[in-house]
Amino acid sequence: MPGLNARIDQAASLHRHASAVAQAAASALDTYLPPPRTDLAEQQALAQRLRDAAGRLTPGWLGAVLDEVPAGLPLGEQRRPEFVRIGTAAPGEDAQFPAVLPLLGTGHLTFSADSRDPRVAGVLRAVLLRLLATAPSGTLVVRAVDAVGGALFAPFGALADAGLMPPPVTDRAGLQAVLAEAEHWVRPSRPEAQRRPTARPRRRDCTMLLLIAALPSDVQGAELNRITALAQAGPATGLHLIVAGWPPPPLTPDTSLPSAQAPLPMSTQVALRNPYALLGGMPFSQPARADGPSPTATWPGLSVPVRLDPDPPAELVARVCRELAERYALSGQVHLMDLLPDPDHWWAESSAAGMSTTAGLAGETPISLVFADLTPHWLVGGRTGGGKSAFLVNVLYGLCTRYDPDELALYLLDFKPGEAFGRFAPSTGSEPDPAWLPHARVVGLDCDREQGLAVLRELDEELRRREELWQELGVQRFVQAREQRSLPRLVCVIDEFPVLLTGSDPVAAEALGLLEAIGRRGRAYGVHLILCSQTVRGIEALHARRDSLFGQVPVRIALPGGGDVLEATNDAAATLPLGCAVVNTAGGLGGPRGATRGHEKTVRFPDPDADAQVLAALRQRLWQARDPSSDPPVVLTALTQEPA
Repeated sequence: MPGLNARIDQAASLHRHASAVAQAAASALDTYLPPPRTDLAEQQALAQRLRDAAGRLTPGWLGAVLDEVPAGLPLGEQRRPEFVRIGTAAPGEDAQFPAVLPLLGTGHLTFSADSRDPRVAGVLRAVLLRLLATAPSGTLVVRAVDAVGGALFAPFGALADAGLMPPPVTDRAGLQAVLAEAEHWVRPSRPEAQRRPTARPRRRDCTMLLLIAALPSDVQGAELNRITALAQAGPATGLHLIVAGWPPPPLTPDTSLPSAQAPLPMSTQVALRNPYALLGGMPFSQPARADGPSPTATWPGLSVPVRLDPDPPAELVARVCRELAERYALSGQVHLMDLLPDPDHWWAESSAAGMSTTAGLAGETPISLVFADLTPHWLVGGRTGGGKSAFLVNVLYGLCTRYDPDELALYLLDFKPGEAFGRFAPSTGSEPDPAWLPHARVVGLDCDREQGLAVLRELDEELRRREELWQELGVQRFVQAREQRSLPRLVCVIDEFPVLLTGSDPVAAEALGLLEAIGRRGRAYGVHLILCSQTVRGIEALHARRDSLFGQVPVRIALPGGGDVLEATNDAAATLPLGCAVVNTAGGLGGPRGATRGHEKTVRFPDPDADAQVLAALRQRLWQARDPSSDPPVVLTALTQEPA
């Protein structure tokens, strides 16, 4: 059996060889040391480089850990805050770095959830605090939208009280007003057709931040399209958006459209996960190449989990807001008495050649507005809460302390609820006050359109009477008639006047015709209009016949959010804080940026209700000086009859 033995010997040899290999391998494994993990070291080195870069991009408030901010860290740097920290990127426990994003000067920022997510609420407050604390004074204009009640911005209330940042809007109408203000901001200084193709977008001295913490539940496609358009045009004109809850949940036909579900143009997108967030997109400023997609379309995002910064400490927010408010207050205060004549010279002026009053202060210089042949009517614009009522009250008290009731008579109409004009009529509330403004003939409080139309008819009839009197006296101007007869100038103030012109019914048509007639003929007969509104856009009658009415109104007063009373190329009102107004006497025309504009000034004006005792004493003194036989004004509300 030689063959079998040979096979046995071969198997034994193979076994001995395998055993020797196993022993050698065991010996080698016992002495083996793995080489260093160069990938971990590289990650730690990269994280350190990223931390160093973040420190350079976000110095001071922009990148500080807000729980550890030193007490002496100064506010207001000398440069625009271009990058901002939103959290901590954590690819590993030993490789963390600040998550820093480009914003001002570059693009926008969106979050996939709105402020009802506590993580989003916290990081929004942190980002807003960083930007406010860093931006040089007066260079950052903030407009806020919070459809869940405005609680997110409650810690910043001191800024609203000081006039630095208006309270957030909380509904769809407020969103529309804020979007209109932002659209006015992005209008070019020159029409696009008149610009050279190679002209670069002009740089602004100020930046507007539109912060939407939560969209209204009834938001419609029109508003979503406006937000998208603003995002596209914003960075070139100094407008930047932070939108939480974008894209909006596809719960309605409007929010389900592909355009509504697309990422916001030129934005960094923060997608909320649990418990971290992911970053996608980037606001690249370079346009897409003709031969390929844009970087935003091809870059998948940062594949690193990010822990968003938490809510900043309440005491820190309060301290920063208090200091910013104090700085603003020290920059210049105005009181109602600064706008009025010396009390020893009240009712000392004649309205024969015209009337004037101090609208506010430019620096320390009083700026006057005049009712006269060249400036017979005024147009006042300002958003809700922009100070329109305060401005009107100042103007009316300024006129009524300079001119007695034989020189000036007032017709005051308000088509919205409020107490602005209620102070000029007797009060019958829980604490009745019989005092009224002696100059007031009609005071409309939340009146309806028919009542307003009746007042316009009364003014038109007065124009007819004066026209006949002028023919009898052989004169052509009010100042000439005053040489022979004692007549007051009439001023009709209409707050929210577009209510009269809304729609295409007979009331709107007649009201527009009467306003145009008063506008054309009033200057010769001493009848003047002050037309006030949140916006002059969106009313068909105004656009169809805009020049026929507004061409008679050379004086334009733009308050915060009311820049559309100026010409489209005039953005002088774009950065107004509360308590300021642009006063323009050339029909809203602007001029070269930085040039001296003799026809336009920015003024500061006071809140007349800030000193209740002074206001009460003023009201009583004017009432007590009246003719005892004079009658109180006709008071119009929705329940009263129209004036005869």
